[in-house]
Amino acid sequence: MKISGKTAQGIIDELSSVLQQQLNFFNESGVILASTNHERIGQFHGGAAKLIAEHLDELTIYRDEEYPGARQGCNFPLTIDSVTVGAIGITGEYQEVCRYGQIIKKMTELMIRENDVLERKKIEDRIRDRFLDDWILSAQDETDSMFVRRANAQRIDLNLPRRVALLRIRNLKQYADTPDGQQMIDRINRHVRQYMAGLSGGIFSKTPSLMILLLPAMPDRDMRGLLMRSLADVEERFGVFLIAGADSFDDVGKLSIHHAYVKAFDALNACSLSEEKRVFFYDETTYELFLSELSERSRLRFIQRVFGGLSEEEVEEYAALLTTLYENDGSITRTAQAHFIHKNTLQYKLNRLMDKTGYNPRSCSSIPLYYLAVLFYKHRP
Repeated sequence: MKISGKTAQGIIDELSSVLQQQLNFFNESGVILASTNHERIGQFHGGAAKLIAEHLDELTIYRDEEYPGARQGCNFPLTIDSVTVGAIGITGEYQEVCRYGQIIKKMTELMIRENDVLERKKIEDRIRDRFLDDWILSAQDETDSMFVRRANAQRIDLNLPRRVALLRIRNLKQYADTPDGQQMIDRINRHVRQYMAGLSGGIFSKTPSLMILLLPAMPDRDMRGLLMRSLADVEERFGVFLIAGADSFDDVGKLSIHHAYVKAFDALNACSLSEEKRVFFYDETTYELFLSELSERSRLRFIQRVFGGLSEEEVEEYAALLTTLYENDGSITRTAQAHFIHKNTLQYKLNRLMDKTGYNPRSCSSIPLYYLAVLFYKHRP
């Protein structure tokens, strides 16, 4: 077992904060790897080298330089699974420091074991994350023998029908740009990961901006309910609003996980354009599918083409009126009621809009133009 200087110094710092002793951590060659006296780090300690080389249970040094680079104190080997991985030394007069010897030795060995478990877990997590990234974020041949072996090593059944859902904080930038906000993102990620761990067949992955859920295949109705419960739980616990995008149920068993992810991503982008919906399925998307593919410049030019000649205040007013009008299937009465104006007033405003733009907002040929212009306007940078 190779112990890094960073790990050794962390152990020394923690022990010295509790026991208030001068401590040294030696590697298997007797070199000081970490110390409460940073000036000694990297120096050779002849006593520790002798202790380790001769497999001694303890080595007491009664005077400075009794061994090269050594000071008076007690030194003990650190043994993990019958292998000596280094030594720990306590500087000071024998009568003062010897009573701490076995305590510090056992505490250090325990901390080394705990750190080793954590490091192994980190390595296993990195291996799993790398596999999930390859599986989800890039096209893979899921029948390739090497890929199947990697999946089996992670205990993932590639043949299990799955669906993909993506979660994202609605106003992500507000959280991503501050330390406190990033901590909140991490807390939400951990919470959703734990939620997925309790779901049979559920797999959690993430990118810096997304939470990726691989779920056992289920109809849209069941999936919507599961996602809404998850969003409500996060909102209740953290006061943060999430949105979700999901793939198509018709594709289960036909598309790879990567292609299902792409469709879920399109659905998530569509959801981000809606002010009302929290969960959006790929099969529900229409105009939103190509919105993200248009450049900012193209969208702004389209807005100008449709609403040319109107002031910013007028565009904002008409965007609100047209949104309500189209949500109500063109009903003048319901739209007027929603905006607390007389229907004749609404009629006048719509006629005035036509006069200024040349497009009739109630004409079948013009409705798509206004719909897209309003969509682009609402989601301009």
